[in-house]
Order: sequence, then C-alpha cells, then structure tokens
Amino acid sequence: MPNLTTPIPPKLTGDTGRDIRAVKEWGTALVDELSYLFQNLDAGNVSEAAAVKAENIDTNNAKISNAQIGALTADKLTAGTVDTAKVSVRDNSGKMEISGSKLIIRDRGERTRFLAAYDKDTQKFQFMLCDAQGIPTVSINSSGEAVFSGTVESSAIYASTIVGTNSQNYTDQTGGVFALMDPTGIKMMQDENGVRKQKLGMSVGDNGTAYLVLGAGNGEGSHSINGVVYTNGAFKIEKAENYANMGLVGYSPFITFWEESGEIWVTGQRVMLNGIDIEAKINKIENDIAALAAKA
Repeated sequence: MPNLTTPIPPKLTGDTGRDIRAVKEWGTALVDELSYLFQNLDAGNVSEAAAVKAENIDTNNAKISNAQIGALTADKLTAGTVDTAKVSVRDNSGKMEISGSKLIIRDRGERTRFLAAYDKDTQKFQFMLCDAQGIPTVSINSSGEAVFSGTVESSAIYASTIVGTNSQNYTDQTGGVFALMDPTGIKMMQDENGVRKQKLGMSVGDNGTAYLVLGAGNGEGSHSINGVVYTNGAFKIEKAENYANMGLVGYSPFITFWEESGEIWVTGQRVMLNGIDIEAKINKIENDIAALAAKA
C-alpha cells in the first residue's frame, strides 16, 4: 500500500484566522488522498495485514491469487476450474481422494473400496469395487472388459462366446478342462502339455442335422461340423430328419436307426452278440438248411 503524501498538520501561529485556514486546507488534502486510496484498493497494493475482519468488508467481487485457510464454511460454493492434483475429503467412516483423473474412496482402515479412474497408458476408463479386504471383486473398463469374482445372476445373458476359464489361462492354453460356447456350438476342451483338444462337441449342420462328438480322435482325417472339429476314432452320434446313427468316425462299426421303417442297420467287419459272430452263425444256419434240402 503506498504511503500518504499529506504532511503533518501545520504548527499553530497564534493567529486564529490564519491557523483555521491552514488546518482546513490540511484536512481537505488528507480526505482527498484517503478517498483516492480506498477507491483504488486491490490485491496489487495491499501487501500485508495483521487482521482483516470479514464483517467489515463488503465486496461483490474479490480476486485472490493464493490463500491459506484453516477452516472454510459455505452454504454455496461455485468454482470454474479446480486443480485436482490432490483433494482429500474425510469423515469418521473413511475418506475420498481426488488426484488427477482418479477418484478413490477408502474405508477407515485405509483399504480401497471404490475406484474410478482414467489410465493414460491404456487410454481406458476403469471402474472397480473391492471387498472388505481391499481385493477387487468387480472391474469394468471402457473397452467393455469386465471381471466379476462373485456370483452373477440374471434372467438372460447374451454373449457370442463364453469360456469356462480365465482369460490368461485361455491365452496360455493352460485352462485344464473347460467349456467353450460360441455360435458354432458347445465344446468341452482340455489343455494338456500346451496342446488344446476338443473332448466333446455339440453342433448343428447347415441341413439341420444335430451332432454329438465324443473324444478328440487319433489326429487322422480331420472333420468339421460348423466349428466342431474331430478326427478319425472319435465317437459320433448323428440325428437327421428321418434317421439316427452312431459309431466310430473313419471306421466301419456303425448303427443306424430308421424312423419310418423301424429298421436297425448294423455295419462292421463282424457283428458280435454276447461273443457270438452273428454273420458267421447265420451263414452256418443257411448252409445247414441247404444241406438238408439237398438230401431231401
């Protein structure tokens, strides 16, 4: 604040008229200078004050470059831009922290229970909930990737692919035995020694025939039904519109059931019933009959 330039009051001379005029001129100059200073008072010309009482200040607009406030109570606070380098709000049950583009809520034990943040490295927004031990239980990011460690209940779930193991094990092919459901069918897979094999597959062909394939086969003669892949040696059950059959893929043993005729067709090198070769038995009976007929 600039110094006053008005001099000290003049000394009295004993001449009453002269002294009155001098004091009047000094008082007028002092009032003029004080009026000028108060009308132009701002943060630039006030450098220090021992105490300022708010009840003595009436202002519609104030500009403060920096402020240190021990306690602030306000029923209305309007802010344009707030620097979120570090903001902390606390009560007896926990605290909320805002730092940069991250919002964290902690409990009384300083364990993180809620987090909403923007990851600059991945350029993804993340939402996370944690249990009483601070372990994440729900996590969703802006790419649509979600992780739930608890039970998910819903009247309907729509998904293009459902994998019965976690994403990391699925990628590393260390998922063990797990189910895989996608638009091509339902499959039971097994990861063993870094090799993934289909152990059970269910699908429907383009003509509406339903297939159930058991086992992966011996690796020879690959076959595929809308994404269900199997090889020779797998056991296949097939249901078409007017028949059903089952047997070993790539080999002759097969049984076919015909709906309209009620017939059962059995194919194979030999058909055994309770250890008896049926074809050989029939051939023997036919030969016996032929021999009897020849004697007659």
